[in-house]
Amino acid sequence: MSRQENYGSKQVKGEELTGGLKIDPKFFDGKGRADFQVRVHVIEARELKGKGKNGLSDPLVQISIDGQKQHTKVFKNTSSCTFDHLFFYDFKWKPQDFMKHKVLVQVLDSNTVKRNVLIGQYELDAAYVYGERDHEIWHKWLLLTDTDTAEGSQGYLKVSVIVLAPGDQEKTHQSDGIDDEEGDEDSEDLQSMILKPPNIDTQGYHLNVFCYRAEHLPKMDTFGKADPFFEVRFGGNKPIRTSVKKKNLNPVWNEVLRVPVFTPTLSNIIDLKLFDWEKKSKSNDLISSTYFRFTDIQLEEMAPRWINFYGPPKTSVGTMFKKGQTEETVFKGRALIAINAEIEDSPKLGMGPTQSGKLPATDAYTFRLDLFEGTEFNASGMTSAYVELSIGPYELRSKRHRIKKGSVSWWEAVPEKLFTLPKDKSQCPDLFLNVYSKSKVAKRTRLGFIRIPFSECVGFGHKPTWGSLIPDKKSTAYVEGKVPGFIAYRLDIGSKRQADQVKRQKMVEQKLKKYELRMHIYQGRNLPPADKNGLSDPYCTIRIGKYSAKCKTIQETLNPSWFETVTMPVELPDPISYAPNVSVLCYDWDAVGSDDLLGRFDVKTAEIGQRFPPSPKWHKLYMDNPEITFGEVLASFQLVPYGERKNFPIPPLIPEYKDCIVEISAVGVRSLLPYKMRKIAKPAIEFDLCHSKMKKKEKKKMKHRTQPSNTPIGSSSNHLETFRIPVKLPLNHLFATSVNIRVYDHGKMGNPLVGAGAIPLGTFLPWADVPFVAQNIPPKVDKIPGSIEEMDLTDDEEDKIEKVKIIADEIPTNIEDVNEIIIDHFTFETEHNEMGFVGIRTIPEVRETFLEEFVDSDEEEYVGFKDPKEGRNKTNYELEHELKELPFYEWELTRGKVRGLSSFEKMFQDKSRNPNTVRSVGKFKGKIKVYDTPNMEDLDDPENLQELFKPTKMVVRAYILRGMQLVPKDSNGLSDPYIVVSNGKKKENIINDRENYQKETLRPNFFKCFELPCIIPGNSELKIQVYDWDRFSSDDLIGETIIDLENRWFSQEWQDMNPKPVEYRTLWVPTSSSPQGKLEMWIEIMTEEQAAQKPQTVLEAPKPLPYELRVIVWNTKDVVFMDKNMSDIFVTCQMNEGKKQSSDIHWRSKDGTGAFNWRYIFPVELPARVPRIKLQLWDKDILTPNDSIGEANINLKGLFKRAEKRKTSQTIKQQWISLLHPNHEDEERGKIEVSIEILPESEARAKPAGLGRKDPNENPHLEDPVRPFSSFAPWRLDKYFKIGWGKYRKYVYCAICCLLCLVIMIIVIYLKSFV
Repeated sequence: MSRQENYGSKQVKGEELTGGLKIDPKFFDGKGRADFQVRVHVIEARELKGKGKNGLSDPLVQISIDGQKQHTKVFKNTSSCTFDHLFFYDFKWKPQDFMKHKVLVQVLDSNTVKRNVLIGQYELDAAYVYGERDHEIWHKWLLLTDTDTAEGSQGYLKVSVIVLAPGDQEKTHQSDGIDDEEGDEDSEDLQSMILKPPNIDTQGYHLNVFCYRAEHLPKMDTFGKADPFFEVRFGGNKPIRTSVKKKNLNPVWNEVLRVPVFTPTLSNIIDLKLFDWEKKSKSNDLISSTYFRFTDIQLEEMAPRWINFYGPPKTSVGTMFKKGQTEETVFKGRALIAINAEIEDSPKLGMGPTQSGKLPATDAYTFRLDLFEGTEFNASGMTSAYVELSIGPYELRSKRHRIKKGSVSWWEAVPEKLFTLPKDKSQCPDLFLNVYSKSKVAKRTRLGFIRIPFSECVGFGHKPTWGSLIPDKKSTAYVEGKVPGFIAYRLDIGSKRQADQVKRQKMVEQKLKKYELRMHIYQGRNLPPADKNGLSDPYCTIRIGKYSAKCKTIQETLNPSWFETVTMPVELPDPISYAPNVSVLCYDWDAVGSDDLLGRFDVKTAEIGQRFPPSPKWHKLYMDNPEITFGEVLASFQLVPYGERKNFPIPPLIPEYKDCIVEISAVGVRSLLPYKMRKIAKPAIEFDLCHSKMKKKEKKKMKHRTQPSNTPIGSSSNHLETFRIPVKLPLNHLFATSVNIRVYDHGKMGNPLVGAGAIPLGTFLPWADVPFVAQNIPPKVDKIPGSIEEMDLTDDEEDKIEKVKIIADEIPTNIEDVNEIIIDHFTFETEHNEMGFVGIRTIPEVRETFLEEFVDSDEEEYVGFKDPKEGRNKTNYELEHELKELPFYEWELTRGKVRGLSSFEKMFQDKSRNPNTVRSVGKFKGKIKVYDTPNMEDLDDPENLQELFKPTKMVVRAYILRGMQLVPKDSNGLSDPYIVVSNGKKKENIINDRENYQKETLRPNFFKCFELPCIIPGNSELKIQVYDWDRFSSDDLIGETIIDLENRWFSQEWQDMNPKPVEYRTLWVPTSSSPQGKLEMWIEIMTEEQAAQKPQTVLEAPKPLPYELRVIVWNTKDVVFMDKNMSDIFVTCQMNEGKKQSSDIHWRSKDGTGAFNWRYIFPVELPARVPRIKLQLWDKDILTPNDSIGEANINLKGLFKRAEKRKTSQTIKQQWISLLHPNHEDEERGKIEVSIEILPESEARAKPAGLGRKDPNENPHLEDPVRPFSSFAPWRLDKYFKIGWGKYRKYVYCAICCLLCLVIMIIVIYLKSFV
């Protein structure tokens, strides 16, 4: 559907709902959904309003997206805190519904028994975030509100949000993700270090949605009525509703719904839903919904206008909407709506009456519908068909016509009608052109429909149009994966005055003219498999109207080469614009049963020329949705008047060729999965370069098969054979065929086909400038989604980064165990060059690779740290991307089918997965080269693979330094990662480092070397996995990366890299197309002799520097009274949301002053992730919770930097700071006199100090505070009565307690005598 041209309605519809998304069709599943990922980093909160009795809250943050909820941990008694919690969400969303998805951020006050209380919330549109630069909002302060129960700001929350569609890349930020506040190293002013609330200039609005009336609503209830009401959702506010109008299809409300809005806002989509109220059901039935943009309403209010509603048919409402299937296939009524935004300082959620809205002006429109032809109807058992044009509540209907071989010839001018509709054409409803059929069983079955925007039909004299019917999935005529048919029609709409001036064109059945239709079909590629062996037997049928013809069938291939011209005589209307489209259907031939449709494409007949096209085009195949494609066919077309056929001879399709030699170096297969639950025994590899024009003798020469091999094991066998095949290859790479690969297992009866693949030759032609994309290289990932890592990139380096899409089918798969046999009698042959260095057997040398020098600013923070990467180059990706040429490549082998599924197979089909993918069962490893010469004598001897791959005992060392931005697997937003390294399944081939897991981190410092034995060729695939440790359940795989050791060892380029460069390898999991983190590492491969001579490089993780932070609270003043004319003051201090330390209590302060002389001590490590302390002032209560007086959060970033740089103690001298409270805005709640000192651990031991005023009370010595005589605890009776008990006070208290106990016992005994 085209986008609406008139935006006066402010209504969001059609393509606008996708939010500008452009997604490669290969990422869609069978339901038109794609993988999306949302990552939310909740950083910190400030100035949260207190909801507890003590004036503070116990905050937690809850993130809700599409019903999925996750939350942070709870922080006790605070108004400001650092959460640092990362949330991951994975969804399957339809692009057309993208703008409907919301991210709701709620800050709650946690309660143990009662329900959590909302402090404030904020809602973001996923589409808004996606539309921002890099698809993210970064370190954004959100203004929290609760317009339902409270006014104004309820606090602030800092978050980062990123929304990713398939293939998206994301930005890496030069920040640790939390503390981006400036820290002045030279500052001594504590007051300036207090963190302040963000400065957000807000403006309040009332979003007013005026609901006046509705008309032509569908019957929703059993007795033919509906109980409609409207509901508005926006900005995270509670949904607000109109009243319910019972048993009414044309209700009148005249009500206004007011929604509070504070700008700036990251919400933009206003959701207006129309419901049918259900008395006996918990959920109401959704009739329809529509959307508006708040920004549009801000710019210009929407005056009263008709809003048209659409949805699924009545019989499907209950099921389709509840399943999220909101196909708009029928008109559902219209409503008179107006919307505006009024400035309001304190907006409130509410509903009230309003005056009737002015009805829009109307006009009389004339509708003229001409019907011509209908073709390819799915009309099994259908006898006749008719067309019904639906315009809102109005209809135009044609006569019934017989269906003959799936076609209908109408040539009918449906009597024109006059309908009254809004004069403003943008308020007129869309039109539905419905095709209904009749059978002996059903009187009325909807075959399909075409939805047409009203604006596209305005005017008279339109040309006939061929339209493709959209299937009605709830119709009994629906056939999955098939287009319901095509129809030729002409639709004109205009005012009565215009219609009177323009005569209607006569419906005269056009004369037929005879043509010859030619389809020149060349090749197909990547066709969907439909047979059990993972292949198809494809052929194509060309169809136009009642005519059809087909090409030859090519056996067992997904990349057929036809090079054939299919001709057929056809009679088509003159002019040709009335002719139906040409349809090409690609089938899989089956010996038994009906052939399976692989896909189709359509060509407009009017656009086909007479002359032979100079170049064919690749046409993408689809089933019933042109947006979801799989496979392509290279073809061109001619339409020649039948009498002029001789003037347009059919040229040969075989393009201009040259004689060449194709060299296939077959190393072997890798990681073949079992076939029918049995391991692969003895595979052989067949290479096929045939096409349909070859004779049988030629085809035999184009097929070559290796000898069966099970060395070292069947699933990863080495064949080590080289084939040089004379072949003709086209000068134009477009016509180049593929090398079809088939793997047969000779160790099983019948030698079954266990895997198949293809290698396109176009990229290997020496004369063609076509880039080669290797399948065995992991996708290039510049950054990790939502990453808060510093990837150490300079501006120049960032500019060099190549943006490469992540492709789902390139994710490394699980690898079968390979050769685990240690062979003792293998020897390693070496030779010495002129410099005395040992030479290594490699492939021929390629040009030098230049890597970037390594600079790591993150670890420079650790003083005295010796960086093991020093002197090594680095690559920001896997090293495979830097090597100019790999010695060998791998091509995927597949098995299974996605077409031609039986009913039994469909029962077990995973509907959530993309049906356009096939199960990967292994890989073929080898090399392809094309020589531009026909003479074998011109070539050097082929490389001796047997010699090159002589098995050799080796040692591989994997130096793993850090994990970076790993995906969290635990509920606290973190993981407990550890490493597993393996190159087989035997004990000596696996190192599981589970016991050394790192607790609660997404940035683990592993700094370990893992050494394994290996045999090359043999167990040469190194798998590095990162797991999340779990105490009670099985450990979760975070991600893995796989390194081909053979490609490293046999690459002269890699051999020349000394020392070996650092690489950043992306972690993947088979179930997701999103990266799961990165590993910083390098590997070394060497012989056993070399390993014995070269010790492992010692890796030492950067160690933070131990320091001690000492905070002294000396005095308080100007403290507000919390009791009657006094407060019982004490002070708590907290470091980085850790355990609070509390002072003693200054009782009964009647002048707002308090004396403490109290020391707080915290161990800290530098550099600190969150360099902050929190000072809180409290009023002590005995029987009720303590009252919060005020709070100050101090950023010590500058002080910590100074201490780390100078390596000595640093002091902030004694000074006064002010405290505030979010529940008492702009009111100073008191002042604290405080001093701060930070000391290196060694200096702290040399200058000891005790907590509070305890021993050792020195550095400095703290005297007991001088407090007034009235400052005493309530139980100090001696103070109250001014009794000087002195040293006998303890004994007096004990005596009083004993006396009280005795009295209680006497009372109990006395009362017991009355029972």
